Amino acid sequence: MAFPSDFFVSWVDGSDPTWVAKKNEYLTDSQKIDANNSRYRDYGLLKNWFDRVWRYAPWVNNVYLITDNQAPNWAIEDSRIITLDHEDFIPKQYLPTFNSSVIEMNLWRIDELNEHFVYFNDDMFVAQPVSREDFFTPEGLPVLNGSLRPIIAREMFSKIVFNNMLFVNQKFPKSDYFRKHTRKYINIRNYGIVAVLVTISNLIYHNWVGFFEDHLAYPNLKSWFLDLNTTNPEIFTQTSMHRFRSPDDYTIWLLKNMYLATGTFSPRNKNFGEMVGVSNVNDLRKVKRLLKSKKIVVINDSIDDFQASSIINKLVNLMEI
Repeated sequence: MAFPSDFFVSWVDGSDPTWVAKKNEYLTDSQKIDANNSRYRDYGLLKNWFDRVWRYAPWVNNVYLITDNQAPNWAIEDSRIITLDHEDFIPKQYLPTFNSSVIEMNLWRIDELNEHFVYFNDDMFVAQPVSREDFFTPEGLPVLNGSLRPIIAREMFSKIVFNNMLFVNQKFPKSDYFRKHTRKYINIRNYGIVAVLVTISNLIYHNWVGFFEDHLAYPNLKSWFLDLNTTNPEIFTQTSMHRFRSPDDYTIWLLKNMYLATGTFSPRNKNFGEMVGVSNVNDLRKVKRLLKSKKIVVINDSIDDFQASSIINKLVNLMEI
């Protein structure tokens, strides 16, 4: 049965002087550790992102662009794009915000939003034709990678992932769900032998140790956000209070992990998409290869500021369709 599905992309132009001045007004020394320029860098590929959606996902219902009063004129004038500013759906007491988790964890407040939606960061590109079934089953279940992967404490963001999983373990005990959906978690055909072996090696633990975070476009169910806000509104308020990313945040991955822990998902093929880190010009070769072999390609920015202009220009040329 066909049902409407929406796409979202959040975008910021980190070079905009007005936006930079606003960010610096709220930025403290303690926050600078996770507010570096690369987090807000614009590749100049926003129009390319939309062109790829029009070409490779013509079935999509509404396509939303989320910005902080920065939507380009071409996007505002395009009737296919619904442009929303943060103030259109995030409560005013939490604005301005420079925390992507605040944006993501408040999308459910958009009244017109359909039950089924897919959230993209602006570095997640549709590279090949995709169907609705790549994101949702005909019954409406999110299509996700359900293999287990323990949380490794490597950086501040690991604490945020831990927050998500702590909540999941408290609300959705592994003993209540794993046996009911074992074939979804242990699935060689979809995840591959390595992922299955890692999953099996973690079966000795009575609690959820974590799920594989593939950092691809996120299929979501609006009703689950609404229910979570009813039962645990502090999840949203605690995160929304942080203008910059904080170790006490929850992320949109929390909802993904809730689908996974309860078996409310269908296994996704490991070849669906891949993230590639770009730090030098040689990494563009892998980007080129993935654009021809994956449906979703995520380009993770780790470019040195001194090389940024040259590499980004080459990346823009490479992404032309």
